[in-house]
Amino acid sequence: MARDPLYPLHNPGVPRALSIAGHELVAFSISGVSTYVLAPAIDACFDMGHCPVEGARLRNVLLTHCHQDHSLGVVRHRALRQMWGDSRSKVFIPEESRAALVAVLRAVDAMEGRGREDTLDKDVVGVRAGDTFELSKRTRVEAFDVIHKAPSRGYSVIERRRALKESFVGRPGAELGAARDRGEELYDYNDRRTITFIGDSTIETLERVDPAVFDCDVAFLEATHLGDTDRAVSQKYGHTHLDELAALFRRTPARFGRAQFVLKHWSTRYARDEIAAALRALPEAFRARITALL
Repeated sequence: MARDPLYPLHNPGVPRALSIAGHELVAFSISGVSTYVLAPAIDACFDMGHCPVEGARLRNVLLTHCHQDHSLGVVRHRALRQMWGDSRSKVFIPEESRAALVAVLRAVDAMEGRGREDTLDKDVVGVRAGDTFELSKRTRVEAFDVIHKAPSRGYSVIERRRALKESFVGRPGAELGAARDRGEELYDYNDRRTITFIGDSTIETLERVDPAVFDCDVAFLEATHLGDTDRAVSQKYGHTHLDELAALFRRTPARFGRAQFVLKHWSTRYARDEIAAALRALPEAFRARITALL
């Protein structure tokens, strides 16, 4: 059925602030329009279909793939940081698409006639499935393969956290300083998986991926289609139907780990009330863990 071009979208174009499992994030996602998630605590953005000013303040950009609604904002991200005199953007991208992105960024430099130093060979990092890279001394990212129409990676963030050893708890600062001077280790360290981000994806990704990636605080999943849209359409374009997520949860709920889920990338063909109705039909145990990015 043809839509009135002015019918109300499920999202009027406004990013949403999310506070989930102790993480403060800003997210926006409409299929074909733009997807980005800002994670200030780790100085990173996941995907960048558009670059808001707040996003340009974050150095690291983790691109799942190079479709325009996930990657066009990289040009503005780089330009704004250069204009402000900030440290150079660091862009992580599937290795298969790295050369194409570098060519685009060099073309933009030539188009603008700027004689800036070409540091793209260092600033754009190709990522393969199984790679691990550091964002900081306490934060690293594991990359895994994602099934889509373009080469795609998912990203899972692991933070190293420390806690004062039990034997030192309650002791005065002078004693702690003396112990440190003697070379004693004051802290216990543990790793915690915090955020997992999957961009555009078929359901096969979730069926095949190591379930450990969902042993995290927050996981972003796509749910482009719902309702009467044929699942074959989702498969054809490399997307996921909400009914497929529900069916997978019913079959293997343990695969979904402990994560709270953010569902994103809804198609523009759906109005807000259609999505809300479809979410109400999900298994209750799954629905209780879901935030819909609307």
